[in-house]
Amino acid sequence: MAFEVYRPRSTSENIVAITKHHIRLGTKIADQLKGDQVEVAYDKDTNKLRIRSVDESGMKVTKNKIGSRGVLKYFDLNLAKGNFAAEYNSEESAVYVDLNKRK
Repeated sequence: MAFEVYRPRSTSENIVAITKHHIRLGTKIADQLKGDQVEVAYDKDTNKLRIRSVDESGMKVTKNKIGSRGVLKYFDLNLAKGNFAAEYNSEESAVYVDLNKRK
């Protein structure tokens, strides 16, 4: 028998995973956002999501997850689930997710 060893992903990677139910932030990215409420915005021209910390009236982040059903439906995004490259912008306290770059 040939066994393959499971190795969990490194938390040092800047990855955001998107499924039909959740946007899951990598630990490193989630730690950089302040608080537990965010707003999610979409730029159609660059095909990027922006996830930014807000003080109130935002979407709740629970265990590094944000509900994605409403977001994907609102922006009419038909994404196959997967991991996407993300980067944190400290000036804006926001995470930018490039939906063109799968990891």
